[in-house]
Amino acid sequence: MTPSLSGRKRSKLACQTCRDLKRRCDGSRPCGTCVRFEYDCVFQQGKPRKERKQRRAETAAPQKTPVPEASPKGTATSGVVYATLSTIAPHNQARSLEANSGSAFVRKLALRLDPKKSPRMHTFAWNAFLGSRQTQHGAVVQSITSLVSQERMQDLTAVYFQQVDPTYGFIDRQQIEQQIRLRWTTQIVQEMQDAVLCGIAALGCLFSKVQSDKIEPDLVETARNLLEQSISNPPSASSIAAWLLRVAYLRLAGTHYEAWMASCTLMHMIEAAGLTVDTSNDSALPSTRQNVDSETARRLVLVAQHLNIWMSFDMGFTRVSLAGASSMAMPTPRPGDFTSEITELLAFSVELDPERKPTVAELESALHTVLGRVHSIPPTVLAQCNLALCLCRRLRSMDATLTESTLQQILILTTNGIQAAQAILAARAPWHHMAYVPFQIVCVLLAIDTVSSISQLRDAMQCLRDISTVYNTQATRDALKTAHSLVLLHQRGKEMFASALNNILNTCPTNPIEILPEISSSLAQNDDWMDGLPLDFFNPQHMDMEQFLSPGFFWNAGSSGMI
Repeated sequence: MTPSLSGRKRSKLACQTCRDLKRRCDGSRPCGTCVRFEYDCVFQQGKPRKERKQRRAETAAPQKTPVPEASPKGTATSGVVYATLSTIAPHNQARSLEANSGSAFVRKLALRLDPKKSPRMHTFAWNAFLGSRQTQHGAVVQSITSLVSQERMQDLTAVYFQQVDPTYGFIDRQQIEQQIRLRWTTQIVQEMQDAVLCGIAALGCLFSKVQSDKIEPDLVETARNLLEQSISNPPSASSIAAWLLRVAYLRLAGTHYEAWMASCTLMHMIEAAGLTVDTSNDSALPSTRQNVDSETARRLVLVAQHLNIWMSFDMGFTRVSLAGASSMAMPTPRPGDFTSEITELLAFSVELDPERKPTVAELESALHTVLGRVHSIPPTVLAQCNLALCLCRRLRSMDATLTESTLQQILILTTNGIQAAQAILAARAPWHHMAYVPFQIVCVLLAIDTVSSISQLRDAMQCLRDISTVYNTQATRDALKTAHSLVLLHQRGKEMFASALNNILNTCPTNPIEILPEISSSLAQNDDWMDGLPLDFFNPQHMDMEQFLSPGFFWNAGSSGMI
């Protein structure tokens, strides 16, 4: 069992961030909490005794007290949040944040060994590029007609509707084709329509070429410029669609913060446009509902919600929750469209919100439902696999035990996930889960640690290697090197156990000892006898075996077959 954090020693001097969040500070400089969540770790000088007494008296008063929000490095604190002590996030919420984020989970394990040398979350293949495609060429802002010809625009649009639209279906193809004809013949400029065309063309470039050509960053920059210029105007259906195209591109090829900030902006624009709430006729509030048909509104909201939720989970940030979004109907099915396979997972994704408190039974029920779903195309299979792995991490954080049949279902899904990633790679369609899910599969297979799970490692590692060969970026190389280190660590742990057992046998009498038949039969039938090997990440050349063998690193501590 993972040792309770209540046994940790409290430092005499806590940093300001831990004081504000009412967390226990370990006293390190920087402390573990600030390193984990990338906060500025500041230790203030001790205050006079009289001032400390006055502060304690003010804290004890039954009134709302302004508590500054701790902000990550590089971001500004927006203001003061008024809250009582009961509203401060408890330790369980922090554990949920870490369990939701696969990268944070691996990073947390590394923090146990050396907080100052822990790997950053963004190194673990959040996507295959992490902004590298946008920096290969100097981007310039031009009109869409100056960037691409009408023929090239039609080709890129065809790629978009073949590769992206079946998964994120929120654009009307006939309407876009008509806009293209009018834009290149009449030269009438409508900025938000141009932003939509730039977004479609940028995604078309991303899915048609392994390496970025010159116009791709120009298209991305032009769309960004048009969108930011119109941010003060009331949002329209076109501006929301253009922002959603930008968010989709950034999730596929951009960096964490840029994508998450754009996603949050999009969610607030959806709220401002009134796409999720219908204002009644007798309401004193003016109606902000835009003239958007209900089917388009549903698709815009649900796809935007899907992206915002999972980016927030990955980064350990708060998602933007919109009133009425959870009760929206699913998109109407149409031929060749699989958007509903993504949006139908939203109900389970929302339950993973760290502010909620689902029970083990509820999470297990959700996991079984997700495992039993049938998805049709590789991108939605990877989304299904990512959700299942997240549910497993949440259950593991709650010390839940998974049955053998559930573990077998997980292994079936991880096999499907590896095959889906290989299919996406073969199609040169760089979906954001292409490298992220195989990397997380490697971690889960090592954690399960059975003959069946270890036998899948070769395929998962080969998948990461193939991805790194085709999309040879720093992000994919880091993912491959990290996965290789995890496997090497696992191997050395096995070798250490084997060496210890060999030493024990060598100290026994030379006369062979006959193994009882029932024990021999049990060993032959049970391949879980090795369950319990700890999983962690650190440099194998500097292994601390006492730390490595501590109970806190065991996934299956106290029971067999638990992730």
